[in-house]
Amino acid sequence: MTFDEPESTSAPNARTPGATNGNGAYRSPNATMGSSGIASTAGGPGFIHPRHLEWIEARGIAPDLIERFGICTKHEGGANWIAVPYIERGQVVNHKYRTTQDKRHRMDEGAPLTLWNHDALLEQNQQPVIITEGEWDALAAITAGFSRAVSVPNGAPQQMTENPEEAKRYQFLWRSRDLLDRVERFILATDGDEPGRILAADLARLLGPERCMFVEYPYGTGNPLKDLNEVLKEFGPAGVTEVLNAAKPYPVKGLYRLSDFPEPPPVTDLPVGIDGLSNLFRITLGTFTVITGWAGHGKTSLLMALLANALKAGVSTSIGSFETLPRPILERRLRAAIYGCPESDRKCHVRGPADELMESRLSVIAHSPREEDADLDIETVIELARIAVLRDGVRLLIIDPWNEIEHKRRSDETETDYVSRSIRMLKRFAKSYECAVWLVAHPRKPSTDGNPKPPSLYDLAGSANFANKADYGVTVHRDDLANNIIDVRVVKVRMGLPGKVGRVTLQLDHRTMTYTEIPH
Repeated sequence: MTFDEPESTSAPNARTPGATNGNGAYRSPNATMGSSGIASTAGGPGFIHPRHLEWIEARGIAPDLIERFGICTKHEGGANWIAVPYIERGQVVNHKYRTTQDKRHRMDEGAPLTLWNHDALLEQNQQPVIITEGEWDALAAITAGFSRAVSVPNGAPQQMTENPEEAKRYQFLWRSRDLLDRVERFILATDGDEPGRILAADLARLLGPERCMFVEYPYGTGNPLKDLNEVLKEFGPAGVTEVLNAAKPYPVKGLYRLSDFPEPPPVTDLPVGIDGLSNLFRITLGTFTVITGWAGHGKTSLLMALLANALKAGVSTSIGSFETLPRPILERRLRAAIYGCPESDRKCHVRGPADELMESRLSVIAHSPREEDADLDIETVIELARIAVLRDGVRLLIIDPWNEIEHKRRSDETETDYVSRSIRMLKRFAKSYECAVWLVAHPRKPSTDGNPKPPSLYDLAGSANFANKADYGVTVHRDDLANNIIDVRVVKVRMGLPGKVGRVTLQLDHRTMTYTEIPH
C-alpha cells in the first residue's frame, strides 16, 4: 500500500481500545464498514489510519469527535485520504477528502453541496449558529462546546463574488433556507485573510447583516492567528470560547470603536462603459450617488446609455421609473441604447434580443396600472429594492427622479430633516446590501430665462443634504441646446472611493446612441 506519508504496516502506534486492521489503520471499537470502505455514519467512524489520527489530534480535535462525525480513512488512487461525511437531514449526501502532506482536496463527483454538520440546524434552541470556512474550524468550535457549528463546503472565494444570490458556490444556503430562516443569530467565523473577509461579507449579505456577528482572532506566538483551529491549537478550547463569546454584531447605528467594525472586503467597482467618464465615475457597490441637471440637457439619454451598458456587462439593475412610463417609453429608449440605434428604428418597437436581456437583468419599481393611487414612498421603494436584491441579485438601484416619490414627512419634521432621514435610509440600504444607489434629482427652477449655468448639488430642490451626504455627485449640462454635446462633471467623490473629481465632454451620436469623448 502506498500512502501520501511514510507508514508502518505493523502500526506500532495503534491506539487502544481500538485495534488495527491489516493495513495498520486505527479502527474504533464501534466502527462498521460500508461497501465503499467508508463506515456508515450510523455505525461509527470506520477505519482511520494512525497517521491521520495523529494529524487530526495535533489540531486539537478529540478522538470522540472523529468517531461521532464518522471521519475515517479511504484508500484510493494510490493514496490514503481523510474522508469527512456530509450529512443532511440524516442522510450522507457527500464527502470531503483530503491528503495531509500535499493538501489535495476533492469531494464526491456529482454530489450536492451542503453545509457540513447541517443537522445542527435542526436543534431547537436559541444558540447562535457558527459558520466557518472549513470542517476543522467547525470542529474546533464543537470541541469548545458550541454544538451549532457548521462549515461551508467549498471554502472562500479568491475574489469578490458577483451576484452572490445567483452564484452556484452559495446554492447550499438555498437548500437549507427553511432552517436558516429560523436562526436568530449567526457568528461568521471565517478565516482572517482577504478571501475569508470576502466570504463573511457574502454570507452577511445573503443571511442579513442584522443577524450576523463577526470575530477577531488573537495573536499567537509572534503571529496573528487566522482561524478557530489555529486558536484551538494555540490556546485550547478556552481560547476558542473567548473568541466566539467576544463576537461583535455588524454595526448598524450608534457609537463604536474601530475594533467594532469588521475588516471590509475590497471595494467592488465597475466601469460605466463610456470613454472618459469611466476614469472619473464608477458603479461602486455600497455607495450613494446623486445625479442632476436641468430639464432637456441630456440627463435621461446619458442615464439610458449607462443603464444599457450595465445590463450588457451583466449588472442586474432595478430602476424606480416614476416619471417615464415603463412601456412603451422606457422600453423603447432602452432598446435603442442596447442596440445602438435611434429610437425611430423599427427594432426599437418590437420584441427582440434586447427584451431578453431586460427580462433577465432589469426589474422596474413603478405604480401598478391597476393601482394608480397606491403610494410609493421612500420606505416602500427601499423595501421593494431589498426584495429585488435578494430575489434578482440586483447590484444597482436607480431612482428617477426623487421629485416623483411620494414624500411623507412626519408631523414634526422639516423638509431638510426629511431629506436627511431619507438619504440615511438609502445609504444604509446601499451598504447593508452591497448595492450601488443612483438618485436622479431635479434642481430648483433657475433664476434666468435663458440657458442657465451648470447646476451644483446645492441647487437641488429640498436640501443641501444632497450635496453633503452623497458619496458621488454628477451633473449633466449642455452649454448649447442646439447641439448634442454635453458636459458631465463629477463634482464629488468621497475620500477613499474609486474615481476622481473632473469634467468630461461627450458628444452623442443619435444614429448609434453612443457617446464619444471630445478632448478639451
